[in-house]
Amino acid sequence: MKCLELHSKKKPTLATRLPSYEPVSILGRFIIISIIAVLVLHFISYVTHIPEEEDVKIPLVIYVVVILAFNFAAEIQIVLDNILERFLPVPKKIKLRLFLQISVGILFLIFAHRIIMYFIDPKLGIGESRSGVIMGMITGLVFVQMVANSLTIARFAQKWFDSQEQIAEMKREKLRMDYNSLQDQLNPHFLFNNLSVLKSLIIYNPEVAVEFTENFTDVYRYVLQSKDKRLVKLADELDFMKAYFALHKERLGEGINIENQVPGTILDKEIAPLTGQLLIENAIKHNITSRETPLVIKVFVEDDNLVVSNSLNLRDASYSTKTGLKNLVKRYEILTEKEIVVQYDEKCFEVKVPLL
Repeated sequence: MKCLELHSKKKPTLATRLPSYEPVSILGRFIIISIIAVLVLHFISYVTHIPEEEDVKIPLVIYVVVILAFNFAAEIQIVLDNILERFLPVPKKIKLRLFLQISVGILFLIFAHRIIMYFIDPKLGIGESRSGVIMGMITGLVFVQMVANSLTIARFAQKWFDSQEQIAEMKREKLRMDYNSLQDQLNPHFLFNNLSVLKSLIIYNPEVAVEFTENFTDVYRYVLQSKDKRLVKLADELDFMKAYFALHKERLGEGINIENQVPGTILDKEIAPLTGQLLIENAIKHNITSRETPLVIKVFVEDDNLVVSNSLNLRDASYSTKTGLKNLVKRYEILTEKEIVVQYDEKCFEVKVPLL
């Protein structure tokens, strides 16, 4: 199956560019840390009291060792930061994240310091100057660690600002979606079709008309009740999908069928409200529904996802997912880090929605 990319594209921020492994980022970090290393080394050489008769100059090997050690210490922190971001993303579990990052950082700081002093001791660690060299190197390494850890702080600050923007956008988007959902359900075309069916049923089949009216009211009641909720029980959403589908089934007859294969053991899971309406409406909107080529919609669970798939028999207009599904993807980006997956081939269109 082909997969549609419906993720919203976000421009990389400074907090995400700095710790990346792109050549420009790596080169930039290396230059900055190397300059810090050289400055620290010259500062130590300047402030330490080395006897004049020794005439000690800093060998090239010490420059190389210090630069590599400083860069190694910084890169270890960045690698650790990227790994922890996968499993302990900020701001979630921030205490454990900071504890692990600081603890491992200290261990590598000690390791880097030992390596540097191994090479420096015979050269600059002479007499009274040794304590100054040790303190200078410790200070330099701590400063490098602070520079590396600042990426975590920048990432945290960026996420905080992003979350504030997301909350504001979520409120605006929710208002638009509530209005659009109600508008979709109450648009004249939808009302006209269902009222026409209801009128016909009242005349020719009053018993079925009662059941149709109950489904009609259930659909509207659910829309009104769920408009202020971020999540609803899967059981409630499936009941709504059943009522919503029944309205279309009465109008389209044998041109449409649904197969519900969701096990009862998973009904306590949660899902964004009106997800089912969007996916059913999307399938009906873009496919031919007739007795000869009925539209078959399957609803089942796979890998903790609610899967809604439909057979493909496209109308003359091309199949489009530019509005409805993208809105659903945006909703789930706010609700969870799990992603909606959209796949299709020549015979089937399938949407996998994470259960929460």
